[in-house]
Amino acid sequence: MSLWSRLKANRRGAQLIEEALLLSVALVALTLLVGGIESILKQSAAYTSDVWNTITSSLGGIFGSLFHW
Repeated sequence: MSLWSRLKANRRGAQLIEEALLLSVALVALTLLVGGIESILKQSAAYTSDVWNTITSSLGGIFGSLFHW
């Protein structure tokens, strides 16, 4: 086998390793992105629930004595 064909074969293997590393980095980045979005959605759900409970208790305090809810 000539030197040129050995170098070409080694380069193909290096390209495969490079692609595998890029895919693994992309998967890690995607996992971090999904985790961040999930965290944001959980926090917004908790905030919305707190706001709704505050509005409900405020309306109950204002109109509860009038309508005996």
